[in-house]
Amino acid sequence: MLRRLLDHPVRLIVGIALALFLAYEVSVQFFAYTGDAYITTDVVVLSAEVAGPIDAIHVENNQAVAAGDGLFSIEATPYQLAVTEAEAVLAQAKAGQSLAGDQVGAAKADVASAQAVLDNANATLTRVRSLSGQGFSTDASLDEAIRDAATANANLLVAQSGLGVANQRVTVAAADESAAEAALATARYRLSKTNVAAPTPGRIAPFTRRRGDSLSPGTEVMAIVTAERPRIVANVAERHLSHLALGQPAFVTIGSRPWHVLSGHVSGIAAGIARSQEAQRIIPYVDPTTDWVRLPRRFPVEITLDDLPPDTALPLGADARVLIRF
Repeated sequence: MLRRLLDHPVRLIVGIALALFLAYEVSVQFFAYTGDAYITTDVVVLSAEVAGPIDAIHVENNQAVAAGDGLFSIEATPYQLAVTEAEAVLAQAKAGQSLAGDQVGAAKADVASAQAVLDNANATLTRVRSLSGQGFSTDASLDEAIRDAATANANLLVAQSGLGVANQRVTVAAADESAAEAALATARYRLSKTNVAAPTPGRIAPFTRRRGDSLSPGTEVMAIVTAERPRIVANVAERHLSHLALGQPAFVTIGSRPWHVLSGHVSGIAAGIARSQEAQRIIPYVDPTTDWVRLPRRFPVEITLDDLPPDTALPLGADARVLIRF
């Protein structure tokens, strides 16, 4: 049989190709392999929350930092001045609130005084009317008593109106004080954002920002590569998706240690990918071309390593190779 195949090299080549194809088709029912994999971990990007030039940078490229370590600071002078101004406005608002309270007290005293005058005028009017009815008082005295009572009543209405205005001033002053307190809190918050500290431990990724660079809110300055959740992202061909499941064992080699096999398990399977790079945004996009060859669609699969030695370095973005057993 072998001799006959050797006599016909075309048949031999076709037979070998067919055997390899059948072997591959059988193997994909039990394994998924990809060399399109890389190391990733959680990366925290630090951006400016307030505008201004960089006043100081406290770290170097690749430096290890702990949570709370200072990273960089933005020129704080304008924000400190804003805090001082807000404190002055708050002090003025509190003084206005105190003054409005005093005005309410004075207005209440005016109302009490006007009420006393009115009571006296009404009492006098009652007496004069009584005397006038008995013929012991002149009409002029009665007219004067009526005029005094009307004037006292008008003065009471004016005093009551003044009390209402004073109460409204208290309400306005209280609102001004609340607004001033909020403005001061905002100014202090913005001042606190001129000093940026590490929110988590890790290493500083190489950055290009330097002292004096002008920043606007949202400008990215540097990033921290953390040691949290080191994992492998393997772009697996879509034909394997029906066989993949969480927890399946995986075997990984990384570019820096190509002959050291690490074991892990499938910890995440992408629910979908973007069909174009323009629509990438949050959903991952996997380029379907490599060296001008159109490849099948591939989906990111996360592999968590189970036996990673404590001293093993996993550089972010380094290449890896993955074999997943179904």
